Amino acid sequence: MSKVPLTLACWDYDRVKPLMLKQVEPEGVDLNLLPYPPDDSVWRMVRHQDYDASEMTMGTYVLLRSMGQAPYIAIPVFLARFFPHSGIFVNTKSNIHEPADLKGKKVGAPQYQMTTAVWTKGILQHDYGVMPETIDWYLGRAEVGLSLPPNVKTQLIPQGGRMLADLLIDGELDALFMPRVPPKFKNGPAHIKQLFEDPRSVEEEYYKRTGIFPIMHTIVIKESLYREKPWIAFSLYRAFCQARDLCYQDLDQTLEGLKYMVPWLDIHMNHVRQTLGKDFWPYGIKANLKGLETFVEYMLEQHLIKRKLSMEELFCENTLDY
Repeated sequence: MSKVPLTLACWDYDRVKPLMLKQVEPEGVDLNLLPYPPDDSVWRMVRHQDYDASEMTMGTYVLLRSMGQAPYIAIPVFLARFFPHSGIFVNTKSNIHEPADLKGKKVGAPQYQMTTAVWTKGILQHDYGVMPETIDWYLGRAEVGLSLPPNVKTQLIPQGGRMLADLLIDGELDALFMPRVPPKFKNGPAHIKQLFEDPRSVEEEYYKRTGIFPIMHTIVIKESLYREKPWIAFSLYRAFCQARDLCYQDLDQTLEGLKYMVPWLDIHMNHVRQTLGKDFWPYGIKANLKGLETFVEYMLEQHLIKRKLSMEELFCENTLDY
């Protein structure tokens, strides 16, 4: 029997490399894996459905799924994760010393429904008592299909002008939520700092208390393909798990001899495993149920969706038991 050709776009993460190198091949699938960064692959999948399967941000996926506008369905493979505490940047001239000081401030974010922003808003609300409506939001891109209540104040920054990072540096924003460190901050002005002086310790405490390592990205498959050949979903899921497991093995070899030119990597990896456990990058719904349900609850609280979506609505049926 010939294999089914399938084009999948996602970044070349270490946990995906075994698929790219053909060390792992999904059963029954002739996989054409395109190593595109998520900013590219997600946009093209949302706008044009350019691929049979693709990396997808959780915020966009849950939003579109709730609106009945997602012609794709997810498998519980979570390529990107991020503790958002370290992604909160502040202008020290704005007198922000703790989360409560964000109330009444001008805060920037690329999008209101951006996955990192959803997690950050939810954590600020539940752990620090900072409600989203107490902040003035400045957004980099327009929101599609959102109907926010009038007490949530948002406005777009002028397009084609300065970036959000520039506005924070110049004092036109007081804080900024980002999924990664903006290049201008890496060797940047002294008055731009992370809100949490020691974000790693805060993030470790959060994990120990909640058991959640926040999920940012998943993998989606065109629903028409899934309905026609549902076995493809499980084949891809199993292949991604095998690739991730090979990545774990590679890290083990790294600890035996410095395979990568990162000093003290062995010490760091031992600390990661002591904190997060041996399977610190879990796939599947069972191991991630609390985080997934928390994220959906945050989207509901933030008026991004109108009802709570179930795991059965978000993920392929033949992956629900994993």
